[in-house]
Order: sequence, then C-alpha cells, then structure tokens
Amino acid sequence: MLTIAFSYPATSTEALAIAAIGVGSGFLLHELAHKFTAQRYGFVADYEASPLGLLLAVGLSIFTNGGFVFAAPGAVMIRGKRVPYGQVEEYYWNNLQNEKEFAYISVSGAVVNLILAVLFITVSFVISDPLTIKVLSRAAFINVFLAGFNMIPFGPLDGAKVWRYNPVLWVS
Repeated sequence: MLTIAFSYPATSTEALAIAAIGVGSGFLLHELAHKFTAQRYGFVADYEASPLGLLLAVGLSIFTNGGFVFAAPGAVMIRGKRVPYGQVEEYYWNNLQNEKEFAYISVSGAVVNLILAVLFITVSFVISDPLTIKVLSRAAFINVFLAGFNMIPFGPLDGAKVWRYNPVLWVS
C-alpha cells in the first residue's frame, strides 16, 4: 500500500518497482532501527500495523494526486522494560533516563533513513545505467521524506518524543 502511495499517480510496473525499493528499504529498516534500539535499552518492542494509517496514506496520495503521503502504516510499540527475575527491588524507574532512551529510540529510525539516502545517492554517482540511477534517486527521496516526516514534532510521531526530551537534539 505504501508503495502505491509513493508511486501514485504513476501506476506502471516500473514505477511501482522503483517505489517498492525505496519504501521497502526505508520503512523496514526504519522500524527495525526502532525495535533494535529499544531492545538495546532493555525494552520489549514489536511492530503493530495500522490499517487506517495505510488507507490514509493511499487515500491522501490519490486525493492530492501524489502530492502528499501520510506515511503511518504502523509503528514499533514499546511495551516496557524487562526486569531480570529476582532483581525488582534493585530496579528503579528514572523518568529522565527513560525520556532520553525514548528520544534515542525515536531518532534511530530517521538516522537509518538518512544513512540509506546518502548511500543511495553516493552509489548513483558511480553507476551509469539510467534506470538504476532513477531507482536510487527515488529511493533516496523516499528515505529523506520518511526521515523528515517522522521527525515532525507532533502527536505520536518520532519527532515529538525527541522534541519533548531535548529540542536541541531535535534540531540537530
């Protein structure tokens, strides 16, 4: 569904395949970055799809003739920290530390998207095949879009968690 949203109004097999590479790499690795960063901090984290988010992504893309994609088909949900058995009394909640960890978990997805974008653009400079350059350029654009969109400091988006912890981190 996200591939359709990012390729619309073009619906050719080539346009869908090109968008699929950017969406597939960007969305999957973005969410995995959240999951693995959360797990590194000891949180239980898993992905939850949002059918409404998928419909909104495609619907807005069609309504705006490909001008805007609301890319929120789901998210990694953080369930809480794992506490080793028998160590509950030694474990304490430090809210400032938790906000810092949530901020880093949130920013990790955007960082992965920006790394992918730089990688795609860099490779496109050493490739001479026009179709491959088109694929890499579109994949870079999608990844920059995903990073920027997710860092909007509003509501449930990643940027809101980063802003709440440290506006300077959000700006950088």
